[in-house]
Amino acid sequence: MKRTLTLIALCAAVGTMGCSSDDGGSGGDGGAGGDGGAGGGALDLCGNPATEENPGDPGDGNYTADIVWTTYGIPHVTADDWGSLGYGAGYAYARENYCVLMKEIVRANGESLRWFGEDEGSLADDLVYRFFNTDQYIEDVFLAEADPTLTALAEGYAAGLNRYLAETGVDNLPAGAEGCRSADWVREVTEIDLGKVYRKLILRAGIGTLAPLILAAEAPTMSMAAAAPELVPESVVIEESSWGLPDATAMGSNAYGIGAEGSQTDHGILLGNPHFPWTGPERWFIQHLTIPGVYDVMGASLQGVPVVNIGFNENLAWTHTVSTGRRFTGYELRLLEDDPMKYTYDSEVRDIETFEVTIQVKLENGTIEDRIEEIYMTEYGPIVDLALVNAGFGGWPTGNDTAIAIRDANFDNTRALSQFQEMGKADCIAELEEALKMIGLPWVNTIAADRDGTGYYADVSTVPHVTAEKLADCSDSIIAAGLTANRFFTLNGSRSECQWGTDTDGPEGLLGFENLPKLPTGPGVPYTANANDAYWLSNPDMLLEGFSPLIGSEGIQQSLRTRQTFVQAEERIAGTDGLDTTPGFTVELVQEAMYGNRNIAEELTRPDVLTICQSVGDWSVYSDNPVDAATACDVLDTWDGRFDNDSQGAMLWTEFWRRVDDLGNDLWAVPFDASDPVNTPNTLDDDDPTVVEAVKQSLGDAVDFMLANGIPLDRLWGDVQFRPVGDSTRIPIHGGNPRFMFSAISARFVDGVGYSNIPTGNSYIQTVTWDETECPDAYAVLTYSQSTNPESAHFADLTQVYSDKSWNDMPFCEADIEAEKIDEMVISSSEN
Repeated sequence: MKRTLTLIALCAAVGTMGCSSDDGGSGGDGGAGGDGGAGGGALDLCGNPATEENPGDPGDGNYTADIVWTTYGIPHVTADDWGSLGYGAGYAYARENYCVLMKEIVRANGESLRWFGEDEGSLADDLVYRFFNTDQYIEDVFLAEADPTLTALAEGYAAGLNRYLAETGVDNLPAGAEGCRSADWVREVTEIDLGKVYRKLILRAGIGTLAPLILAAEAPTMSMAAAAPELVPESVVIEESSWGLPDATAMGSNAYGIGAEGSQTDHGILLGNPHFPWTGPERWFIQHLTIPGVYDVMGASLQGVPVVNIGFNENLAWTHTVSTGRRFTGYELRLLEDDPMKYTYDSEVRDIETFEVTIQVKLENGTIEDRIEEIYMTEYGPIVDLALVNAGFGGWPTGNDTAIAIRDANFDNTRALSQFQEMGKADCIAELEEALKMIGLPWVNTIAADRDGTGYYADVSTVPHVTAEKLADCSDSIIAAGLTANRFFTLNGSRSECQWGTDTDGPEGLLGFENLPKLPTGPGVPYTANANDAYWLSNPDMLLEGFSPLIGSEGIQQSLRTRQTFVQAEERIAGTDGLDTTPGFTVELVQEAMYGNRNIAEELTRPDVLTICQSVGDWSVYSDNPVDAATACDVLDTWDGRFDNDSQGAMLWTEFWRRVDDLGNDLWAVPFDASDPVNTPNTLDDDDPTVVEAVKQSLGDAVDFMLANGIPLDRLWGDVQFRPVGDSTRIPIHGGNPRFMFSAISARFVDGVGYSNIPTGNSYIQTVTWDETECPDAYAVLTYSQSTNPESAHFADLTQVYSDKSWNDMPFCEADIEAEKIDEMVISSSEN
């Protein structure tokens, strides 16, 4: 029986108190644990005897670290203080990926045009990061507000990077697509440079994404009457907008947090499956970081990050998926009729301030030119011009005699690194929740599991404190309402009552912990999951409702990938998936589901597609290759329905579905039903002549596309989707398009070759559980491998592991590390 968990009921379900969704905030500490237990001694949140937390020693700037490398080039860094841990981590990272981070440091400083020129640089990004990422802000605010252990960590990491550069020399740095050999922009770096990289990552889902709109804003030089465009009601619709979210084609994820109720053991099980870029600063790097008695965490970090972002420790494992939450709102400002550089605020008049930003640009002849750009600031944030997206919303002034400013929920977020640091220290879900209460995660959900058998989902991240009631009241113009309808939530910036609210348990202006969705496993909830749709469907038997619309939409149709996520989980819980007759998961069954390469679009429609295919009497109506097209039905009929390397027919289905999916919901005979979001819509509408013709034409076009590129219809999937390594090696890559399947590889087709350009998809995949030993039972793979250096032994070794559907048994405990050791060194700053 399906249940709905509202915000108020959710508080009871997770053992918290004081929930509220009004602007006044919520009370209660929401904590667990306290005094009690055998003998009356104090217990910690995990139910263990309480001990005083040891935050660790920041260090004194003299660094020593031990680094052991295990199979596949994974560094295990051990140190006695945070500065030394950073020193070892920075050095170990630099040996494989120094140039990737160095290039990102250039971008985070707003110097991409200065060093890379106009072909590779970005004027919009340089404007935003030169203005918002100043040395002064990073030093006096971003780093100054961080815990001293994190400042020491960043300082040590920078020193480790610089040690690698000094040892290697700029002329001996890696070459290749992501190399920087002999580059004139390579230099020693500081903790301020790293702070800029981290802040750029934090702002990714707000100001960072909106940089082109900030650049587009130009102060008006004409009267409002002359400048304002006409605004008509039809202009409030924006097709396929994804405001402020990291690019959906570049960032996604799947995850399961399985509790004891969904496990064949008494322990939790985690699957983490982020779909992140295969190149650039958002690649993952596997590392194991240890300060004995303080921090002992293994997993993956984004390039240059000195703590583990996704990983596990002795008793807890966690991962993240990109959240649907919005990290900013627009504010529509009512401009003065005679001065569009001023706006009203209640009975006051306030200024829009102009700031000049000098950006250096490297021209084709190598000379450097200074360009002056302007950025326009309000109390909320920068002015944007939306004309790049929709002319009806654009202009300054708009057709409503207004301007649009942006307020970013992450602008003052100096908590993100501390958030990850504290999550890594947590020993159970209760302690993880306590860590999440600082609200530092900038744009992701959290899915977790622990040794004691609890799984967990939460979208506890930075979201503007805007309730549904406030949104209805303050989206009070045709522009604000139109933008809000497209999830570019926009409020009246000329009314003080439209300011963001604040909860007592959250940072200023943001939703607090109690007003954010979360779901632990327990009776009736054997697992939680997410595949980038909203929190609403985290388990089909316990829907989450009653939250701010800025976090996500409730009661709406889910993506095919989300539906497959839950279909295969529900089948496993019931023991009906054909993998094992015993209901429930084991870590091995999670791995089989991950590598199963099922395709829900095929499962829903292939029999009907085959019937339509076999009904075609004259393929010349639909294809330039009618003889070959006539064989397509047999290829699809004998296809195993998977996207394994040896599947025959997977490419034909990919190209067919890429075309027929343009029909959207018109494909389906049974529409979406909010009471059954996992299984609806369904059934190909073969009674609709339009659908039938679309199926035939899409099959014919798919056949023509393959033959035009010299690819037989029954070509093995691994022969057309692969990672090129060097001039002669092709590593087959299983998985397919995330539009229709769980195991996501977002490959681009290269004419005459195949899907050999893979910008994003399955990346760091981890499966973690526990047994009665102290060591976590963890397995992982990094699809593109540890190194971006073509000359490294770890440039493609883990790629082959992924291709073979194998895993790296992650060595966490000392004996396992010793058994897998391939290299070791102790480094000290006193040697420099």
